[in-house]
Amino acid sequence: MCRKDNHECRPFLVNRQGSSAPTSALAQQMKMHAIESKKRRLPFHQLARSIKKNIVLVVFACLFFGCLKIGYQIGTNLVGNDDRSRSALRQPQLLRQQTHYHGNREHSPRNKTQVVSRQPHRSELTQQMHHHGNGKPSPRNQTRIVSRPVHPYEKIWPGLIVPDYMLKDPQYDIESVPADKKACFVHVGKTAGSTVGCSLGFNLHCTSKVQAPGVLPHYTTNMFHAQMYDCDDETTTFFIFVVRHPLDRWISAFNYDNPSRDWEGFRQQFGEKHFKFRSQLYAECPFNTINDVGEALSGKSNVTDVCKRRAEASIDGTEHFGCHHYFNYQFHLEAIPQNATIMTLRTEHLIEDWNSVEYNLGGGKEVLGQVNNIIAHNNVNKASDGKLKYLTEQSKRQICGKLCNEIQTYKKILRLSINLSEKQVQESVDEVMNSCPIEALATTCSDPIPNITDKLIYSRGYMA
Repeated sequence: MCRKDNHECRPFLVNRQGSSAPTSALAQQMKMHAIESKKRRLPFHQLARSIKKNIVLVVFACLFFGCLKIGYQIGTNLVGNDDRSRSALRQPQLLRQQTHYHGNREHSPRNKTQVVSRQPHRSELTQQMHHHGNGKPSPRNQTRIVSRPVHPYEKIWPGLIVPDYMLKDPQYDIESVPADKKACFVHVGKTAGSTVGCSLGFNLHCTSKVQAPGVLPHYTTNMFHAQMYDCDDETTTFFIFVVRHPLDRWISAFNYDNPSRDWEGFRQQFGEKHFKFRSQLYAECPFNTINDVGEALSGKSNVTDVCKRRAEASIDGTEHFGCHHYFNYQFHLEAIPQNATIMTLRTEHLIEDWNSVEYNLGGGKEVLGQVNNIIAHNNVNKASDGKLKYLTEQSKRQICGKLCNEIQTYKKILRLSINLSEKQVQESVDEVMNSCPIEALATTCSDPIPNITDKLIYSRGYMA
């Protein structure tokens, strides 16, 4: 048994008589063991002092290394921001813009800033945001910091950015245009729209970029081309069309959109989506020339019913085989507001009409003179020469018949134009009569006017 006495526990042996008496040898051994244990034990106050000292050292170490880390981060941020600022000034194409979503789509604050990328090219596709869907930023050498207002297109399609070719040259201060003079340029494909657009100061694929004199280039602030509707319906006073003989426009569109000269090059330039659009008409069907299309409509060729239907759809713009087929006169007219005030530039009478539009906007009567020595041709279709323009009389009649609704829309645009006289309108109708006489004289067509409601919603963004 063991009992405590004076903080020591001494063993006692019980003898055979039942009395308790310490055994001398064992007692001495236990005493020595207790003394050694006491020596090894650290007094409580010394132990507490040691623990306190260690805690203080740990705290000081944490503070020291924590301060070093914070200082490093601050220094890195300062240097990084400075480097990024200098780098941004060197980069030519980063756009930092404010966005404001409206309509029935998700709203975001007006002061929200988005960083987006611009890649100037003549692609039919819309430009991507600076941070792509995979979260990876665009290459730094394709960006610049520029401040500009949100464009109408970007309000219609939140998250998409107006491509560079739709923007005006920075020399034009579009914010200072009088409210009653603001115009939107309606660029119908293959009507010399690039020639006109470059002269108006837009960043199109311009081989020669000499802006025309007068007020017209300054007052034309925005552009509408194919699926890129960038007109502000609330503030635009005039919609300025550029038009061309409907048959000539369709021939140029067919040849321009034909990728058969370089299928792989087209795929790389425009992507798989537009490659598939065109392959349905130009690869899956035997349509290498416009005359092939005309013969298919007349029944002279052994094309399938599917290919014949595609030929018809490419003419009236009811199926998408190429942007210049699909986005035709009907689409561009129905996309603008119904009560819009229209002025028109006819390709065949460009200088005369340019002068009349200039005068209607408050400029001079003969700003370009009588002879064109200012407006340079741009984006000329080199694929419409020789046999590519050839049509037999029978093929021409077939194609004119399918173009009947387009011809009626063309005449409607001319008659709505405030800058054209009745004589000028009749002059253009007579020019159509030379190749499509029945359709030029007609007021209705055998085929009903296509219903393009879905086309307007999916391409323009909403019904006008």
